[in-house]
Amino acid sequence: MSKDGLYRFDLRVTHRVGRATMATALASAYRDHDIFEDGPLSNLSRAKVLATVKEVLHDRGTDFLEGWSDHLTEAETESMWDWAIEQVGNAFPELEPSSEGQR
Repeated sequence: MSKDGLYRFDLRVTHRVGRATMATALASAYRDHDIFEDGPLSNLSRAKVLATVKEVLHDRGTDFLEGWSDHLTEAETESMWDWAIEQVGNAFPELEPSSEGQR
C-alpha cells in the first residue's frame, strides 16, 4: 500500500538500446545546451553516459526522443548529434555503428 492509501506496485521496464538510441537519448538530455554560445560539452564517462540515458528513458520514454532537435537549427542539431554519437562510441566501443541511426 502506498503512503496515500492506494494499492500500487512497482513495474520495471527494459529498453533494448543500440548506439543510435543511446546517442539520441544523450542528445535529448543536453538539447538545451547552446554549443555555439556556451562552448562545447565536455567528454562524459561511461557511467555518466549510461546514467543519463537511463534517466532520459525513465523520464520521457522512447517516444519522446524523436523530437529532441525540433527547436534547434540544422547546425546545432548536427553539432549535438556528432557530440552525442562520439560520447556513446567512446563510452561503449563494443557498440558497432549501424544503419539504425536517425537524428
